[in-house]
Amino acid sequence: MLFGMFLAVCSTSAQDKPPASFGKIKPEDFSKAPYQIDSSASAVVIADVGSSSFESGQEDFMQVFKIYQRIHILNKNGYDRANITIPIRTEGTKEERVVNLRAVTYNLENGKVVETKLESKSVFTEKLDKTYSLKKFTLPAVKEGSIIEYTYTINSEFPRDLRSWSFQSTEAPVLWSEYEVTLPEYYEYIFLSQGYHPFHIKDSENSRKTFSFRVPENDGYGGNSGTRSQNVTVSPGITRHRWVMKDVPALKEENYVTTLSNHVASIEFQLSAIRFPESPVRQIMSTWPKFTEELLKHPYYGEDLSKNNGFLSDQVEELTKGAAGPKEKAEKIYSFVRDNYTCTDYSSIVGTQGLKTTFTKRNGNVADINLLLTAMLLKAGLNAAPVMLSTRSHGKTYPIYPIHSKLNYTVVCLDVDGAEYFMDATRPYLGFGKLHASVYNGHARKINPEATPLSFEADSLREATVTGIFISPDEKGEFTGHYQRQLTYFESYDLRSRIKEKGEDEYFKEVAKGFMTDIELKNGTIRNLKDYSEQAVVEYDFKLKGTDEGGMLYLHPMFSESLRSNPFKSAVRTYPVEMPSVSDVNFTLSFQVPDSYTVEEIPKSAIVKYNDGEGVFQYVAQQQGNLIQLRSRIRLSRALYAPDEYDGLREFFDFVVKKHGEQIVLKKKS
Repeated sequence: MLFGMFLAVCSTSAQDKPPASFGKIKPEDFSKAPYQIDSSASAVVIADVGSSSFESGQEDFMQVFKIYQRIHILNKNGYDRANITIPIRTEGTKEERVVNLRAVTYNLENGKVVETKLESKSVFTEKLDKTYSLKKFTLPAVKEGSIIEYTYTINSEFPRDLRSWSFQSTEAPVLWSEYEVTLPEYYEYIFLSQGYHPFHIKDSENSRKTFSFRVPENDGYGGNSGTRSQNVTVSPGITRHRWVMKDVPALKEENYVTTLSNHVASIEFQLSAIRFPESPVRQIMSTWPKFTEELLKHPYYGEDLSKNNGFLSDQVEELTKGAAGPKEKAEKIYSFVRDNYTCTDYSSIVGTQGLKTTFTKRNGNVADINLLLTAMLLKAGLNAAPVMLSTRSHGKTYPIYPIHSKLNYTVVCLDVDGAEYFMDATRPYLGFGKLHASVYNGHARKINPEATPLSFEADSLREATVTGIFISPDEKGEFTGHYQRQLTYFESYDLRSRIKEKGEDEYFKEVAKGFMTDIELKNGTIRNLKDYSEQAVVEYDFKLKGTDEGGMLYLHPMFSESLRSNPFKSAVRTYPVEMPSVSDVNFTLSFQVPDSYTVEEIPKSAIVKYNDGEGVFQYVAQQQGNLIQLRSRIRLSRALYAPDEYDGLREFFDFVVKKHGEQIVLKKKS
């Protein structure tokens, strides 16, 4: 019995250790048998092990970050995994230094392991700006079947900026991912973890450690002497945290996702307070009101909004002259900024210049331009304020407290005549009171003293499209038709951009190619193209060509409007479905059968519901004499679906694709 218990303990201990260590490679490690986690993988991360700890520095703690990674390259598509990039930071006299860098490629030749080491001359540094550089290298002698591994340490003089860790990759499965963080009691962090893969190990233990520093002596007058220093030794309690995940599949991008960075299994850290002995507690984590207060004082954000800004007077007066009311004033100012200013950067937390510079240069980043719009609205006596948020591709904000890196976009809120309007003057085809689909990403904050919370949810967007096709035989017995489609608002925005780039003629050529059968298109028009507040309407006439096959006529009745493939292709999905809006897609066909044909077959009607009516697909086909009428409607009541709802959603759209693929069959009379 005791022996059995001993074996169990040993077995558990072995499972708690990484499956690889540097330099220990055996011929059997090169087995080309498919990995069970993903037989189609081009590379597999065998081990990804990191740690962050605090050590004694010159006058402060030094953060020591270590990483070790082993990867099996299975085919040529995995070669990119041999290209390694290490970001490093420098500010003034403080810096990060990469030390103890080792990298080796292993190949199996004639049954023996042959290693090729990275030479130091093959490591180079690319400077990005004054603060950040990239240290880069590519492991040598990589080919199909190679195993590569590398390790390095970063000694950082920025101890409070604790490195985050991703347990999951978007490129390759990971068999073992481990991160260990050892924190002295002086620093308090908030841990922010995300993802859907469970931890294999998640534990912590407490101990104590001694640190020694040399710090400048006090000169007796409240400063330091600059020449003398003294030894200081402290022994704080420390806590070691360890997180491990095993057999983590690659997170592959699928349709309807804001950004994969929202869902990769990872952990990051936000410093909340510093508690040194015999010193007052220093709160680092800000509150939203404190955050907005600081932004309102920032020289390239809110500072200019509180000023008179007399340089705007003439322009605002000219724009608002003759306006019937406050809303019309706002519309005129908004149109002016939208149509005369160019956005140079759509992702920025603050501006790059003062309002007067933006006004004169007529360009700036998203904050510059929308702050100018705010200032001009205020100059006209209107109640306006900037709003800060994160776009869908940037990731989610945290509603409870502000984290600078989680924010990247500014829009404008206007309160007028008892209504609230949101505007973004950086997008050239947005109407007054409209926002781009990319900003509907949840929590946002009005930048005012109250830090008023707002929410831009995709579930609040109702996007409907209506398409009608009418087909009848002409005097020659040929099929002629008329197409009309009212686009959704966001489709209209994209269409306007496309027309601006390629022109209407090129657009209608592409339309004809996507009709599912050969057509001759003419009289193409686009209504509301220049009215940015309205949905565009596309219309054209067409003639069907070359459809008769040996006396039989086969028509796809949905033509270009059919859903030809299921947008949900993966059999399993571990993260939510995030549609850009709540959709309602309507289609009708009216088809007049010529007297020379009889109807051999038409699709059968069907109604399918998803989740007790939260989604409805109606497909109705009927014949009355020579007239065939068909109606298709796909209506969803939500934009966001949890992973456990995925199977039902996928089955729902499988049925839609099947019905949309059915044909009308006509037979020529003898």
